[in-house]
Amino acid sequence: MESVNADKFLYRVAQDLLARFGHDLQEVAVVFNNKRPQIYLKKYLAEASAQPIWSPKLFTIQEFLSLGTEQIAAAQLKQFFVLFGCYNKLLKQEGQAPVSPDEFYPLAEIILADFSQVDYYLAGAAEIFGLIENITELQIQFPNFDEEQLQFMRTFWGSFSSQKQNMMQERFLALWQRMPALYVQFHQQLAKENLVTNARMYRNLATHQDADPGFIKQFKHTVFVGFNALSKAEEKLFKYWQDQELCSFYFDADAHYFSDGLQEAGHFIRRNVHAVGLINQFEKAPAKLNDPQKEIIIIQALGDIAQGKLLSVLLNGEQDSNPGAKAIILADEKLLLPALQTITDHSVNVTMGYPFEQSALFGLCDLWLTIQEALVAEPEVNYKQVISFLFNPLLNLDADLRNRLHNQIIDEKKVSFHPQELNVLGKIASITFNPFQDAFMAIRHLASVLLFAAGDDQQLRRIDTLLATQAVKALNVLNDSFEEIKSSGGADLQPRFVLRLIRRALQGLTVPFEGEPLAGLQVMGLLESRNLDFDELIILGANEGILPKISNAASFIPDNIRRAFGLPILEHQNAISAYLFYRLLHVPKKVTLVYNGITDEKSTGEESRFIKQLEFETQCRFVHQVQQNQSIESPTPLAITVEKKGEVLLGLHKYFKRNSTPKYDKKISATGFTDYNSCSLRFFYKYIAGLKEPRDLPDRIEANLIGSALHTVMESFYKPVVGKEVTAAFITERAKNLEALCEDALAQELKLNAPKKGTQPPAMQQIVLQVLEQYAMRILDNDAGIAPFQIMELENKQDYVWKYPVGDGSQPREIWLYGIIDRVDILDGKTRIVDYKTGKDQLKYKDFPALFDDEGKDQNKALLQTLFYTYVYEQVQQKQYVEPHLYTVRDFKEGTLFKEKQRGGLALKDQNLETFKGLFSEKLKEKLDELFDESVPFTQTKNLENCAYCPYKEICQR
Repeated sequence: MESVNADKFLYRVAQDLLARFGHDLQEVAVVFNNKRPQIYLKKYLAEASAQPIWSPKLFTIQEFLSLGTEQIAAAQLKQFFVLFGCYNKLLKQEGQAPVSPDEFYPLAEIILADFSQVDYYLAGAAEIFGLIENITELQIQFPNFDEEQLQFMRTFWGSFSSQKQNMMQERFLALWQRMPALYVQFHQQLAKENLVTNARMYRNLATHQDADPGFIKQFKHTVFVGFNALSKAEEKLFKYWQDQELCSFYFDADAHYFSDGLQEAGHFIRRNVHAVGLINQFEKAPAKLNDPQKEIIIIQALGDIAQGKLLSVLLNGEQDSNPGAKAIILADEKLLLPALQTITDHSVNVTMGYPFEQSALFGLCDLWLTIQEALVAEPEVNYKQVISFLFNPLLNLDADLRNRLHNQIIDEKKVSFHPQELNVLGKIASITFNPFQDAFMAIRHLASVLLFAAGDDQQLRRIDTLLATQAVKALNVLNDSFEEIKSSGGADLQPRFVLRLIRRALQGLTVPFEGEPLAGLQVMGLLESRNLDFDELIILGANEGILPKISNAASFIPDNIRRAFGLPILEHQNAISAYLFYRLLHVPKKVTLVYNGITDEKSTGEESRFIKQLEFETQCRFVHQVQQNQSIESPTPLAITVEKKGEVLLGLHKYFKRNSTPKYDKKISATGFTDYNSCSLRFFYKYIAGLKEPRDLPDRIEANLIGSALHTVMESFYKPVVGKEVTAAFITERAKNLEALCEDALAQELKLNAPKKGTQPPAMQQIVLQVLEQYAMRILDNDAGIAPFQIMELENKQDYVWKYPVGDGSQPREIWLYGIIDRVDILDGKTRIVDYKTGKDQLKYKDFPALFDDEGKDQNKALLQTLFYTYVYEQVQQKQYVEPHLYTVRDFKEGTLFKEKQRGGLALKDQNLETFKGLFSEKLKEKLDELFDESVPFTQTKNLENCAYCPYKEICQR
């Protein structure tokens, strides 16, 4: 009976191995690119043999080649410090200042990657990094180069002019010239310590230097399974062993792309077979990919999260016990969390591992590192880091202490904290907000934070506990490296550099899920899927730009030089991606490809070109679908009405006059009146329900900050001359102190201490100060133009309260009207109420009825408030003919008296101003009677423009 796995690549390998080696299989070495296929091969060997057998020796390629050398692979951090020492030695020889570890680290990562590729591809560092400009010299030095390779070299070096080079080119050439010596010294220093890089180990084996390729003879035979792209070192080594009949190869390919010389998915296997001369044990490539019965469903999802959510539909809650039955492949590995949040199968196996960087624990570590980095430069910690620490769910801090500090930040506009102020939060806060003394203390402190967070079993899931354990292990390994560097007299470990290394170590950490690898749903990345076949596939993240990736890793070796010397280029990366994708499609009869159809800065919104190629090249059945958007918004606007009864009515009654003096009674202010006029529901939220508006954080500029500060500036400016005549000369002289007055006013509004001598305020405060000074100067310029005048009052906060009757008189009730008038002055014998406005307020209005139409768009809140102040002032002072003047500080061109938008907007004359004020008093009575009428509920405005800046719009879903 034929196995259900008969078509799968590894099952066919297992059958062939049994046929070739039989009982000698235990003396055979089988080498893969990664570990995952080893488990499947064992399973298939047992299934194909149908009896107990000895397993062959199974290796990854790295494990296998390391048998050929006695040198030890150097850790990445060790490589960095060796390279760092060699680089500074070269700089010293050039008479230049050494670089610090911190600034050299990003440079070193690129150099080490370039050196690895030089070794993997058996290139000469001296030739690659040679400075060659003369074409004749190129032909002499590289006689084996064909015309295309020489042209690559000419094109690159032709862009450099020896007579005229820009600064970037000069820096590049200086680094380029150091590379040959740096390469040699780096490997010499490692060799002195019996160390080697992985790439150099490959090179040594291929060139028979400091390594013994004859180690392969300890096995009766060696089989290399499922390899695709080979480095030149691997090509040379594999061909050498094959010629000695020491090894053989199984290449996993389909005739669809292997037989087509233009198909990029088969590029490397065709090269392995035809150019290198490696022999595939499967003489004929099967033709299974181009199958009319194969169904390929392509789904356009509405975002990355939506791709994960689709799994609940695609999996249908059914899981097959056969591990080869179904798999989820993540072309975009960032989709792991959305996928795991949807999958309900508890036996899921995540081959690629759970990335520590995507966990809540890494967020806590990143916060700790960010705080420590800030403490390197400043003795205090910004409030943002403090808030993040206070509310981190993993720390479970005392709620009372947390809320007290949070309120302090907002109430006092506290921008930063000294570490000692935060010690009240306990030991974890102490080791977070106090700078460490050395690298070893940094690691101990961060490990303590991790263990503290992982100590509460209720707080973390099992995977998070595993992540915390692995993170602490990684920190211990890093600590050992630091100890080795310190004991060997290595470079001084600066705090910023230590923090960078810790972050980098944690970012690369992954924790694989435990469980039976051959049971449950398989979730893996493209690389982990090599050699494996499944009956059904779901591939997430099948977007252009991901399949294939659109960029190469950072390198100092330009593309033209890479092409000339046969180093990897972008087209090679595309060919590898194509192979990984195409080979997944060999076996399954059903494939679902999901891509993000939303276009943004992270996604092209396009399906991979590989999908389009498949549609063009094959006869498979294609089905296109678009994920439907499930709107969660209410189909109709939420209508809110609050009746005036019960607690609401009691809250409204608190406005009624109860005392002979208004000090202890609630009052209706100008703002309260205009709030009611704009939207009665807003009045309810703010004044009856007592819902406080959210307060802004210290470095955010509140909408009313500049207005409040401007009032303070103008009060301070004119305070010395209250009751006196103000002249233009006084204004000019007093304006010399305007900058200081603005600084004091802003400090008062932000509740700031006086700035330290020689320090500048933060950038945002400097901008506000400039705006504040400009606004104040515009008022003063206007005042100087109308001077002389007499200032009577400034910001009177207590005298202007007026007892006002509401209702129809059948039940006498009274309320207090209240106003804080910015300024009262006398100009040309007329008393003026002056109101400063810094917003977009205008003097013009459509007509009087429009001012009170809460459903219209022509309300003028500033006008109503100024008229309110004028009314209260006249009642208290028993005066008439008081003029309301609005100082719109953004523009004084239209004057300061209101203008109706009729016939050119003529200013109000004395006679119709009084009529206008009379109309206002009548409408004021009508509106206030309505406010206290129990039969009229609080309702939403129908003018949505009134909702634009309303703090309660989220409640109303506006």
